[in-house]
Amino acid sequence: MNAPRPNVSPKSLAQRRRAPWLAAVFVAVLTASTLTASSALAADGPFDIDGTVPDVAAEISELTDPTGNVKELGPVNSSTTKIGVIHNDALPTLGLTNPNAQVDLRRAWLGTKQDPITNHDWLYFAWERDSNNGSGFIAYEFMQLAAPAGCAYDTATDAQLIANCNPWKNRRPGDFMILWDQQGNGTDLYLRTWGGTLPNLVLGAPSLLNDAQSDARYSADFFRGEAAVDLTAAIFGGVTKCLSFANTIPSTVTGNSDTADYKDTILKNAPPISNCGSETVTDPSDEAGDPIPDEGISIGDGVVGVKDSAEVSLTGGSAAPDGSVSFWLCKLDGDALCTEGGTSVGSTDLSGANYPATVLSPTAYVTSVGRYCWRAVFSGDAVNGIPGSSDSSETECFTVNPVTPELSTTAGPDAVLGNAVTDEAELSGTATEPADPVINLTGDAGPDADGTITFELRGPDDCDTVAYTSPGVTVSGDGTYDAQATPTVAGDYSWVAVYSGSTNTNGVTHNADCMDGAEDVTVTSVASSISSAQTWIPNDEATVSAPAGGDMDGTVMFAFFASDDCTGEPLYEESVDVAGPSPQDAATSNFGEDAVAVSASGDYSWRVGYDSDNPAQRDFLPGSCHETSSLTIANGGTVEGP
Repeated sequence: MNAPRPNVSPKSLAQRRRAPWLAAVFVAVLTASTLTASSALAADGPFDIDGTVPDVAAEISELTDPTGNVKELGPVNSSTTKIGVIHNDALPTLGLTNPNAQVDLRRAWLGTKQDPITNHDWLYFAWERDSNNGSGFIAYEFMQLAAPAGCAYDTATDAQLIANCNPWKNRRPGDFMILWDQQGNGTDLYLRTWGGTLPNLVLGAPSLLNDAQSDARYSADFFRGEAAVDLTAAIFGGVTKCLSFANTIPSTVTGNSDTADYKDTILKNAPPISNCGSETVTDPSDEAGDPIPDEGISIGDGVVGVKDSAEVSLTGGSAAPDGSVSFWLCKLDGDALCTEGGTSVGSTDLSGANYPATVLSPTAYVTSVGRYCWRAVFSGDAVNGIPGSSDSSETECFTVNPVTPELSTTAGPDAVLGNAVTDEAELSGTATEPADPVINLTGDAGPDADGTITFELRGPDDCDTVAYTSPGVTVSGDGTYDAQATPTVAGDYSWVAVYSGSTNTNGVTHNADCMDGAEDVTVTSVASSISSAQTWIPNDEATVSAPAGGDMDGTVMFAFFASDDCTGEPLYEESVDVAGPSPQDAATSNFGEDAVAVSASGDYSWRVGYDSDNPAQRDFLPGSCHETSSLTIANGGTVEGP
């Protein structure tokens, strides 16, 4: 099969996600003969039916089946397992069989696509078998209801399927089968439809599909073949009522009669087919329902409400379907999409809606910056045969951005060197931290913004010089934070404040260029002065002698007066003992912190006497006032320094 002609625009591929609304399985048994010329001009819709079946095709599904000399599941040979009545067969319906090579299938391919010109839905099917000899019929049946629960092909064992599965049990009126009659090397396709009333179903007579509705071809080696059928024209009769078929069984059969036997069947879970479809196209919006711009949305104060806007449209059908749209929201890294998981945000009912219908999701509250993506899933309406659809494309993604706070600062007063200078920063406009969980449906916020504010004192007289850096001051949301420093050099300084930021709040620096005058502070030194007050501490020294009277033995008495004639009360008195050979020296000891000092100008005098204890020597009492002094003290007041 050559590549199908395109039928969707680039915009559809990029922005829309359409449900897999048509699919079917077809398996054929071919005769080793040449293709008849009668189908050379047959219609193939959006496909190119030429007998070439690729091993891999982008829009085609592949099913495999056991082949060769092995046993595989198939209907047991019985009068109750003929084509026309097998749906009423009592279990066990299946058994292990080994079909002959000419009716043994290796692989089958299937797919559906809409013709962009006519908008008709086309079925594609292809097959491969063990042998390219022989002839027979291929039949593939489409049933509206899914296979019974006992037919769990993907998980059940052969024994369990034999015991519990009749794949045809859920037949109902309106189900149909297509048969490819290979007798005489033909490519004729026949349609047969079940009618009647359950459980007495009647298989309608064969209706030949014409070349305007179908096409079938063989491969050059006759091991493979492919065909296409216009489902809209041939199967659905152009009706607008939605029809869907959930259970597809391809097989090889012995003929085109009600009593034909099944030879080989492919029992697999095949995608359903339908002549109706749905599309879900979504766009993120804010809480008010307005689209979120490409640059994203702000986290605000830490909680921002978002919604998803979903437009659901239908193709085919005339019923007013029920259904709902469910919404999920994911927080993702990189370019990932919300194809699964996420936070369930609830659903919006579409019952009775006019299509295309646009609905808004319930509000989801986001509490952390980052990249988010929605997923919207339309449930479909099984009763009316409308499949679901979803959208989790890149257009469902948006960004939540952090806020940038305000950081204003004010320096304290100027100071004299040696004293501290201060700075006060006011932080406002922060956003709270993420809540747990990050996405919630209640609007709950996380804790206050954290981070730190660091204060720098720049200077003196130079914005590039950092005189002091504070430890980080812990932040807890909006508020006032301060620091202080004690410069060691006088000069002009400027404070700089740096907020580190937090999860939802950007960092910010204030006064990095030292141009904010409110952040300036001057540190000065004061002029010094000196004033002096002189004091004089008087002391005296005397020598006593008596050369002719033997050794000296007595006391020298000193008295100091604030007069020039030793009158008045003495300011200071002291007695000093002497002993020993003549002469002897004696001196006062007016020293230390208890010394008597003189601080005023004036006349002063000493009286000095000697009291002898040697009888050979006379006393010198009361003493002589022959020592006088005149003292002038000029202190000069206070002298100011530079």
